[in-house]
Amino acid sequence: MAKTQIKFGTSGWRAVIAEEFTFANIHRALHGIARYVSSQRASGAKVIVGRDPRFLGESFCATASDILSSHGITPMVIAEPAPTPTISYAVIQSKADGAINFTASHNPPEYNGIKFSTPDGAPALPEVTKAIESEILAYDQNPQSPNRPKAEAQSIDPRRMYLSRLREIVDLDIIKKSGVKIAFDPMWGSARGYSDALLLEAGVTVAAVHDFR
Repeated sequence: MAKTQIKFGTSGWRAVIAEEFTFANIHRALHGIARYVSSQRASGAKVIVGRDPRFLGESFCATASDILSSHGITPMVIAEPAPTPTISYAVIQSKADGAINFTASHNPPEYNGIKFSTPDGAPALPEVTKAIESEILAYDQNPQSPNRPKAEAQSIDPRRMYLSRLREIVDLDIIKKSGVKIAFDPMWGSARGYSDALLLEAGVTVAAVHDFR
């Protein structure tokens, strides 16, 4: 039986859970990413692992952590759902070699996906995604983990530093003085506890809807 072709677009690879987005295919994609990162940095690499609140996100992050570790890459795991810009900012601040983000962005809830960001925190460009796809094919031909010492996973919580940066670049006093009352709808997504918390801490009246999983 032919294996699913994993193609990374501008914002990653997305598919329906349990159809093409299976644990088997996720393993293949993650080994491809790990092989690519190792090709760019022979030792001492570290990659942030994050997710949105979609189904099985915690399990996918744990799988990514195990696979990165088996390649000698230090996984820096974000425990709670985090918005993509937060993960991008964390890549830059921690000087990581990239980030794996389990999210299908705007796609319907039956989807999930994998975004890979490069060390600049930006979405991987076509030359990178093509290299990852080649590494996936190479792994398919010889599905072996490298004989390397395992790297120990680390925990990272970028929320505080990201919100701190937003306070530096957004004039929250003007928003507060305006007296505006805000309704915030994160659409059950990973922004819950970010925009609303930032405004509430600044003394702005905020009511949130759809802010639970």
